[in-house]
Amino acid sequence: MDLQRAWLAGYLSLAQKKQMVSEIAGYIEQLRRLEPPRKEIVGSASLEGGLDYRVGFFPSGPFLTHEEFHCFLRKNIPIVDSTKAFSQEVSDCHSRFYRSCFAHADLCPRNIIIDNGRVAALIDWEFGSWYPKYWEYTKAHDVQLKMPDWYEGLESSLTRYDEELKAERTF
Repeated sequence: MDLQRAWLAGYLSLAQKKQMVSEIAGYIEQLRRLEPPRKEIVGSASLEGGLDYRVGFFPSGPFLTHEEFHCFLRKNIPIVDSTKAFSQEVSDCHSRFYRSCFAHADLCPRNIIIDNGRVAALIDWEFGSWYPKYWEYTKAHDVQLKMPDWYEGLESSLTRYDEELKAERTF
């Protein structure tokens, strides 16, 4: 059964929910510890263009630097014009250095299979790629479900990137 169905149907106790979010956060940290094949790469596991519907409906990249990736997200609007065109958060976040980390990039409860109150699998890896470290956190907030305790759990278990989330919501 997927986590979304179990969560919304009330099949899980509060303790089980906390345990699952903690377990998922552990998996995300394991992915983040993987060494990227290139320092600032943004692209698929095979170093080709990555697919992510947040970015577009076709593979994009690969991008050799985060600067290239962020410029693509801004539709090639220069960073010096990004505050006026978007927001201060976009300008600030797109000017920072981030480590590239491997991200599932579609981390939502429907993509988490559970069995006997434990996480059994993360499925739907088509968006899995190398991204700036904040990407998993911001993408986990991309699909807004009526599961506030899921988001609260993520926010208390993962490294937070609130300014980056605000910047991403600008687009």
